[in-house]
Amino acid sequence: MSRCCQAARTLVAVTGPWQAPDSRPDGAPAPATATRALPIDRPETKAVPTPIAVRPMTVVDVLDGAVMIIKSAPRTVFVIAATFVIPIELISAWVNRDSLSDRGIAGLVSNVTSSDSSDSGITGATILMLVLSGIVLALVTGAIARLVTSWYADAPASTRDVLVASVRRAPALIVAWVLVHVIELVSAFPTLLPALFLMPFFVVVSPAIVVEHLGPWKGVKRAWRLSRSRYGAVLGTAILIAIVDVLLTLALGGLGFVFDLLPFGWIGDVAIQAATSLVTVPFVAGAATLTYLDLRIRSEGLDLELDIAEHFASAG
Repeated sequence: MSRCCQAARTLVAVTGPWQAPDSRPDGAPAPATATRALPIDRPETKAVPTPIAVRPMTVVDVLDGAVMIIKSAPRTVFVIAATFVIPIELISAWVNRDSLSDRGIAGLVSNVTSSDSSDSGITGATILMLVLSGIVLALVTGAIARLVTSWYADAPASTRDVLVASVRRAPALIVAWVLVHVIELVSAFPTLLPALFLMPFFVVVSPAIVVEHLGPWKGVKRAWRLSRSRYGAVLGTAILIAIVDVLLTLALGGLGFVFDLLPFGWIGDVAIQAATSLVTVPFVAGAATLTYLDLRIRSEGLDLELDIAEHFASAG
């Protein structure tokens, strides 16, 4: 028996013999397979977050967009921040363990009755924590930049991908951070004013290094060239980012004072400070990333490139 005849008999066995549409007796049910829908495999489309439209942004857009980045993917953002922030918070708690032990009722009584009112001021531990905090901010900014740009490229990256991207560029990010702060320290030698006016040139160093796969020196020069064309706007944006960061830190971190009068209240205080950093660090990182995108949109037409790429992808 040929294969065609065997296939025909199999089809008849499954669906029944063929009948004309008007030859079926009245009231006779249709074959069970007549209404059976065949499964259709359709790829599931994953929603891509869009914290803000790809267009020239105002300062308000940048600040609001930084909040929207956190709200668009809170789990991913908090995992990114916790990966870098929590170890530094633990190191900070260990370095400052002597001062933290003075918290609580026992510490309050000890401070009141103690006659020693000397203030150690800036110590080596303080400088170390400032350096580590700056490096953590650079690493988180690199990861957030990789995440946000993947959204705009319509190819959302996973949490692992953005962390790997930031860690791979970690040497460049650390060296660039050192270079930037050496430049700022040298300029701030007479007064702090020159360092303040140099700050806008380096706001987008970390996003440029991670997104464009640059080295430390090329990343610094790239940020300088991008910021130079809109220096005043970047200066105002940087100042507002710093103000909002301070306000968020005071508002969220202020809850830690509730624990200060409790025994072992420093544990709750440290936890509150860590939770505060999980919000403020991604906020600053997101604002820096959107500032970088805004500079590229205005000076290089990045929005047009993305539109063209999207149209060609849909046509293909």
